[in-house]
Amino acid sequence: MAINLATKYSGQVDEVIRKGALTGAGTNNNVDFIGAKSVKVYSMETAPLNDYNANGANRYGTPAEIEDTVQEMTMTQAKSFTFTIDKTNAVDSPEGVRDAGQALRRQIDNVIIPEVDRYRLSVFANKAGNKYYTENTAANAYATFLAANTAITDEEFPVEGRVAFCKTSFVELLKKSPEYTRNTELAQDRIIFRGMVGECDGVSIIAVPSKRMPAGVSFIITHPICAPAPVKIQDYKIHDDPPGIAGRLVEGLIYHDCFVFDNKKAGMAVNFGAFGTLAITMTADETGKGKVAVTGNTSGASLVYKTASSVTAPTLGTDLSNGWTALPADGVVSATSGHKICVAAINADKKAVGASDVITVTVG
Repeated sequence: MAINLATKYSGQVDEVIRKGALTGAGTNNNVDFIGAKSVKVYSMETAPLNDYNANGANRYGTPAEIEDTVQEMTMTQAKSFTFTIDKTNAVDSPEGVRDAGQALRRQIDNVIIPEVDRYRLSVFANKAGNKYYTENTAANAYATFLAANTAITDEEFPVEGRVAFCKTSFVELLKKSPEYTRNTELAQDRIIFRGMVGECDGVSIIAVPSKRMPAGVSFIITHPICAPAPVKIQDYKIHDDPPGIAGRLVEGLIYHDCFVFDNKKAGMAVNFGAFGTLAITMTADETGKGKVAVTGNTSGASLVYKTASSVTAPTLGTDLSNGWTALPADGVVSATSGHKICVAAINADKKAVGASDVITVTVG
């Protein structure tokens, strides 16, 4: 990509304004990954209650060794970036425009933070113990939220400290809901989380830009005790005149991950209430094959396709575990000329959370 040098002085450079990290309120640091890539977490089971017997040897019941379960967590997300700012480009631009420090800050704000949020929210959505597939409207938004929150309460999870990550469009529906009477504009001393815009049923509402939410997700309710999110490395460097470069070399590395405790996933609820729209095109490849290109929100989802003489696009929550095939990373699929093809986004339960229109196959 060409570097655009300034042709005349300008005292301002347009900056993309992005939200800061939003997901910290829904995670914890209770798992120690220091010195290890993988950590095993042991969860002890409980013993049943017996009727006490005042006679005999086993008055409390027959003792048995208490069981445990083991969950292994392995770090996977090591992400890096690098770019240069050449001296000649810097001196041919207005002062401060090509400043390495400001460029690094933009990289963190506009790339790193949104990516960490997207990843964590995808983990929440796929691992949540309570999943709902209800298209949201102003008429049902409040009731849908209450049903999800009640499911967590019925699992006897703490009420205090719960947070809900809500897609901005769902927040708008919630405010329009005739049943939602709570004032969402809280006093400043009640705002305790970044991005918090109000409360619903005692749960703090954090508005999340649509580009950060997983495919199809309207909201996620969770408690920080459910999900450890270790960040082992955050390393950002600016090198002055390194060998072979006249100017600045900027490098960055973030090593992070997010997990959900198996015995606490019941404390999380997700509503897939915004069926995603995918756009697909297909171009001829080799004989009997075509290349499918997909655009749209696929965060946290996997892509599958179906091709036949007649294909029907799925709807929200349709089980696509049978009859649909994983779309290869390169998009190249075998198909029959004149047949139809549809691509869908599925979550971890293989339920449809987005789909394309059905188009005619194009092959070589």
